[in-house]
Amino acid sequence: MSTLRPQSGQDLLVRGWLEEDRAQLQGWRNQSGTPLSLPPAKPEEGSFQAEGEWLVLADAASALPQACLRLVPRLGLQMPRYSFHLGRVVHAAAELGLFRAQSTLMLGNDHTGESELADLACAPGLDAAAQEALLSKLIQAALLRIAESNETWGERLIVELAGPRDPLSGVSPFWQGLGAHFYVGDPLTAQSRLGAAWRSHLAALLPRQTVYLSFLSEAAQAAAGQVGLAGLSAARALAAQGFGPSQHIAIDDGGPVWELRLTKP
Repeated sequence: MSTLRPQSGQDLLVRGWLEEDRAQLQGWRNQSGTPLSLPPAKPEEGSFQAEGEWLVLADAASALPQACLRLVPRLGLQMPRYSFHLGRVVHAAAELGLFRAQSTLMLGNDHTGESELADLACAPGLDAAAQEALLSKLIQAALLRIAESNETWGERLIVELAGPRDPLSGVSPFWQGLGAHFYVGDPLTAQSRLGAAWRSHLAALLPRQTVYLSFLSEAAQAAAGQVGLAGLSAARALAAQGFGPSQHIAIDDGGPVWELRLTKP
């Protein structure tokens, strides 16, 4: 991949993945609050569709990574990708003067064939303003990269953002209100053990029927679709580039799935 340069900031450049980056990126956490899904040391043939393409924003002098992201061209073509659709149903009886709108969750694969911006992260220790500035540059570079080969990508570019978690325990109220009833293990541990396949394994245990959000605890209801602390800087940078909510949330912590419609020729 040819080297891309951000529109401003001559001390930074955007490049592809280098194997030397692995040691630097170990321990970084992405916009969903989880460890980065670093590429295998020996990528398998055809892994681009599943793993995607890395972009690294590096210091021009030292070549050290300052931020990174991963572009996945098509979701769900090798393994189903799940999310909850956040919808609404209305129960009404005019004769009784009753009307109630209920928020609902429906498990599905609505983003099959779409593209994803994943593993959006910055070097640890940066303040919120610095993170937002770096991530904005990198997102701009990613959109330019997509425009270079428009036919490779889906109609929408999605991003899963972190949901709210307890600042001390790290527990997700949405998970405690729903997922924990169907899987007693820790979803973060499952993700670290199973990698990208963890969503499909977890989704096999979750209900396929419509779930009324009002059946969950008040804390779980309040968390659904909200951006947690780990995703705030990324959310601000994404919003500046035109991303917004998609009416879908993550199946573990209820974090919102944001999207951007890609321009097609």
